[in-house]
Amino acid sequence: MTALSGHGATVLMVDDTPANLVALSAILEPLGHRLLEACSGEEALRHLLTEDVDLILLDVRMPGMDGFETARHIKQRQRTGDIPIVFLTAFGDGASAVAAGISTGAVDYLAKPLDPTLLRAKAQVLIDLHQRTVALRDEREHLVQKLDQQYAAEARTLQRLAEAALAINSTQTLGDMLRAVNSAARHVIGAHGAETILVTEGTQAASAAARSYSEKYDGWQTRSHPLELGPLFDIVWRQAGPVRMTASDISRSFAAHGVGDVLAGHPMLEGWLATPLIGRSGRRLGLIQVADKAGGDFTTTDESVLFQLAQLAAVAIENAERFELEHSVADALQRALLPRSLPEVKGLEVAARYRAGGAGNDVGGDWYDVVAMGDGRVVLTLGDVMGRGPRAAAIMGQLRTALHAYALHDLPPSVAMRSADLLLQDVAEGDIATAVYMVLDPIIGRAEVITAGHPCPVVVAPNGRRGLLACDPHTPFGVISSPVYNGTADVLLAGTVVLLYTDGLVERRHSSLDERTSELLASIDADEADLGVMCDRVLERMVPDAGDDDIALLAVRLVR
Repeated sequence: MTALSGHGATVLMVDDTPANLVALSAILEPLGHRLLEACSGEEALRHLLTEDVDLILLDVRMPGMDGFETARHIKQRQRTGDIPIVFLTAFGDGASAVAAGISTGAVDYLAKPLDPTLLRAKAQVLIDLHQRTVALRDEREHLVQKLDQQYAAEARTLQRLAEAALAINSTQTLGDMLRAVNSAARHVIGAHGAETILVTEGTQAASAAARSYSEKYDGWQTRSHPLELGPLFDIVWRQAGPVRMTASDISRSFAAHGVGDVLAGHPMLEGWLATPLIGRSGRRLGLIQVADKAGGDFTTTDESVLFQLAQLAAVAIENAERFELEHSVADALQRALLPRSLPEVKGLEVAARYRAGGAGNDVGGDWYDVVAMGDGRVVLTLGDVMGRGPRAAAIMGQLRTALHAYALHDLPPSVAMRSADLLLQDVAEGDIATAVYMVLDPIIGRAEVITAGHPCPVVVAPNGRRGLLACDPHTPFGVISSPVYNGTADVLLAGTVVLLYTDGLVERRHSSLDERTSELLASIDADEADLGVMCDRVLERMVPDAGDDDIALLAVRLVR
């Protein structure tokens, strides 16, 4: 064990210039520590293979292995990773060099010429801190070794409970929640079987259940049938706490409590422990039961652990129930504000898809719409209100309805977009939305497009050429007080596929928008006869897993 208060410390000085090592030695000698010298990074690493060092003074610029690389090697080694490193430099290194040095794990970065008093003071503080850290670590290891088996088991149990809490609270759906609870119960208690049962409020009728068994019961669970556990439920709820039965008295106890028809090989015959799930308001949610403990009967410690797990689970289950309810309400609101059906337009195939993201009421304000005009033209609108929740969905409904009305009144696209922008600023000051407005004549193929901070539609021509539909950039709705919008016109050939989409389809961490847009263009199978199937495949390829953001797709194909 290294001595405390800086006594018996060893300082490793690394510099390729001998004169600098002499100067460092002269500065540090009054501290009375053992001083080691190294003229290169390689020599320093060799010293650290055998020496116990309390502080490293490391020159930055050395031939061969420089100070930064040497520091990284030191920090990667378990033996030396905790040794404080102070970089020394004779050059006026900028902030980026200092940041690079600190990022290697160093604690300081000093410029030469060095202030002897300051260097000695810092060295002594760092040595004291390192020695105390090492002493505390050694003391902790010594105490851990002295813990008896019971305390060690309790520590592992607490760790497992913490891991279980993290796993349970990381789930979003009720089904995932129940599976996480079962897995945690088996793992924490060390049981071969676990089952979580939720009941309908005010009754004993099971509303949801999940079971988990170890490999020991893989074959058995396919042949098993549910037991009528109502009498045991009554016991658990009356006691309002854990109920435990050992393997030695299980059959007699089951019969006494009216539980019969227990097939041989049932895990409950090997020992059983259950505890109620009680909500914040005292509502009975259900119970957790574990069976057949590996290595013996369930203990009073197991009762305490399962009770704590049940408390965690009850809170998480209520949260999951609330989030699912909120999500269903918000999702229903948002879908109610979207078109119930798409109109049939001569010369045009139309398909749309909407995928909600988030959890609870955390849904967004994406929309799409198709408005058939009396003269054969069609107006396509699609957009996204920034933010999440019912407010975003409500604002989305107002914008979609307004643009729908403007289209029915055959307002010019520039006027329709300006009017929608001013409407948003009037009814939802401070909110922002993006949108694309497209007027398409399927007969002649003319398309006029305006975007407000929104991605331009993508186009796949009959000859296979793919790209973005030409459109001038404009600011999103709600940004400037007097918006002006200009449309961009183009002519599309028969067989052309146009896809409008919200940013949830292409925005991903660690990927640029250009990369994702290229992936989107490659994912469009314009030869697919069913446009809806094409949209489904685009979603599967671009967002294979459920994302956090809503996604709206609107696809059209000219078939004149």
